[in-house]
Amino acid sequence: MRTLKIAQGGCNGVASSFFRSSPRSACAVHISCEEQHTKISVHHERRAVTRSLSLSAASASIDRPTLFSLPGLLHPSDFAQLANKAIRDCDSIRRELASALNEEDDGVKNNEVQKAKRTLHLLDDISNVVCTVIDAAELCRSTHATQQWRNGASDAFGILSEYIGSLNADERLYRSLRRFVFNDEGKDSTTTNGSSEIMAQLSPEYQRMAKAMRREFERDGIHLSYTQREEARELNNVIVGLESLFSNNITEKTKYYSVGEELAVEVEKVIPRHVLGQLVRDDLSSDGSTTLSSDSLLTNTLLAHSPSPQLRQEVYMESNTAIPENLKVLDALIQSRHNHSTLLGYKSYAHRVLSDRMVENPQNVTKFLNEMEKRSRGMFAKEMELLMKAKQYLEGDSQIQAWDVPFYSNLIKARRQYQRSQEDGEGSDDSTQGYFTVENSINGMKTLVSDLFGIEMKEVEIPIQERWDIDITGSAQDQLLDGQAGLRKFEFHHEHDGALGSMYFDLHPRKGKFVHAAHFTIRCGRNREDEPDRQLPIVALVCNLSPSSSGSDSLLSHSEVETLYHEFGHGVHSLLSRCSFQHLSGTRAAMDFVETPSHFFETFARDPSFLSRTLARHYTTRQPMSEIRAQHLKQSHNDFRSVEVQTQIVHSRFDQALFGENPCSPALGGRTTTDVFEQLHREAGVPFAVGAHWHSRFGHLVSYGAGYYGYLYSQVFAADIWSSCMSANVSSMQSDSLREGGIKIWKEMLIHGGSKNPKAMLEVVLGRNPSVEPFFEGISER
Repeated sequence: MRTLKIAQGGCNGVASSFFRSSPRSACAVHISCEEQHTKISVHHERRAVTRSLSLSAASASIDRPTLFSLPGLLHPSDFAQLANKAIRDCDSIRRELASALNEEDDGVKNNEVQKAKRTLHLLDDISNVVCTVIDAAELCRSTHATQQWRNGASDAFGILSEYIGSLNADERLYRSLRRFVFNDEGKDSTTTNGSSEIMAQLSPEYQRMAKAMRREFERDGIHLSYTQREEARELNNVIVGLESLFSNNITEKTKYYSVGEELAVEVEKVIPRHVLGQLVRDDLSSDGSTTLSSDSLLTNTLLAHSPSPQLRQEVYMESNTAIPENLKVLDALIQSRHNHSTLLGYKSYAHRVLSDRMVENPQNVTKFLNEMEKRSRGMFAKEMELLMKAKQYLEGDSQIQAWDVPFYSNLIKARRQYQRSQEDGEGSDDSTQGYFTVENSINGMKTLVSDLFGIEMKEVEIPIQERWDIDITGSAQDQLLDGQAGLRKFEFHHEHDGALGSMYFDLHPRKGKFVHAAHFTIRCGRNREDEPDRQLPIVALVCNLSPSSSGSDSLLSHSEVETLYHEFGHGVHSLLSRCSFQHLSGTRAAMDFVETPSHFFETFARDPSFLSRTLARHYTTRQPMSEIRAQHLKQSHNDFRSVEVQTQIVHSRFDQALFGENPCSPALGGRTTTDVFEQLHREAGVPFAVGAHWHSRFGHLVSYGAGYYGYLYSQVFAADIWSSCMSANVSSMQSDSLREGGIKIWKEMLIHGGSKNPKAMLEVVLGRNPSVEPFFEGISER
């Protein structure tokens, strides 16, 4: 999922647990056992389950068309039936694992290795069965045009969410892992190192799977005593409630306030009254005042474009004091997360969260942020000086306030863009409007995967039964003809590797649809030694891009193109991975690494060579964007980038301060969150507004708590990969060099999904340890 720059709201990622989720995936499972059956009867049930899980693209094609191409999804009520079938299938696997615990050891060494593999396969099967249904339900309830389908998916989501709770607490499944894979059942989990003779005989991928599963079990306290587990469960319930309350307050609570006649005039200079009436109730009183709201679109528009410092201050302060109740919610969340984490044996919530991340621990986060701040300090000082000079010129005051940054940044960007166009002979019109369309963007993607990987991206027709952009209560044909329905599907194929999977594009807004941009996993891929057919991945890119008019190609802003290519990067990552376990497939990798491929693909949308030669063509003349204009676009992107980076560093430090070993919570003996937020801004030189509490709307504290640094972290890796493998090749458009770099990125990184240590993958791709230098070289280009 692509982050907003200096993001002001929540993020829709789902916190992961044992069976970890993709950036927009619902599944977070552990596993439970019931009565024991004889091993023979269980094996018969297992074969049936395995066949249902191993549906290949070839076998799916001969079945009746179904929603998402998933067998059994023909009617809204089918979701609940699939959820219940998934529970039955998983329970049969659980019985097999439970019965194995009662069998006597035959003492044969070869059998021990096979038992270890079998155990890991069965645990992954449970993940596969549950995740395939609940992930499809998550997509359906977030996007389907028909209310009945959304309701059916929500019912299935609820059924499986409750079932997942029992899976996560199943002690016998954890014992199976400890006995058959780690061979240390009964020993203190804190004193064992996770190695054994059995583990040593497994492949690195199997070892990584085993360690990941054990770590996730123990992160939720399954190794604790019954009393401690109950305490942890109760704390977790409190945490979930506080997280929901914090997020719901952000999305559901809107503050309305009035501005006087003088400021109302300033509002209309930016937003005409008829447009304002669509954003907020139009209460023009007799004294000329008008009503505004804390709505983010309205707030950000006025902050970026109003020349009135009084209006900007009023808007900023009102919008960033809109949810005072979230300050108490945040204090309670900090305390509960800390108590829960220490009960589980961690020093802090940050230590718990980072234990399975690439960065490993809070100390390394601090080290990374220190390096980023040191490297950006000079650029940040220069850009802040430009803002101060601009304000001094217009207002006679050089002190930059928090509400000044968006306006003066945009003002200087526009002036620079005009100057560049004059100096380079482009004339006064240096607009990029009309150069970006959905069709151009998709054609660019086809070119990319072909040039980089030798992959054909082919569009295929979608049967009515497979679509979710059509309201089944109306005429399907009418919706298709008038442009209401715009779902598209592409199949990916490689000459030697064969079929790679399918990717849906659901790009435009409609009633009842998820309002952000995200990559949804419908089904993860897996390629296992004990299964004859490879399970092909199915993913969906969901955006809300500018809609088309009268069936014409949709015109996009450059920012929308960046978003689309970012999500496409997630989709490609999912389709190109080749893992034995769906648990480790595609984007189910370390959360501070998983954005790396998406940021890498997003970079193509800003590269001047790719823009001028492939991506940007005017929708009327079909003429490509000039290289000079494309270069200006990249330069404009870099303008005031160091201010954004410095702000992200401050927010990342704040995130670590909240959830670190000495959390800033009065209930835990620390200072208030507002005091710490102000101090970090002052120390970094980032403008801060006294009396405001911007962080009460910082939704990432819920969805990415202790992990906000990951946005910068992955951007650094993406920039390094681009600089090392792509930059020169894209500029020269040497096909052999492009393919060489692309294949290296695929076969040494993307193919592994989460099955290999990302540090090791990066070292192979780069030929060295990663560096922050390419990132700063990239944002300093002018």
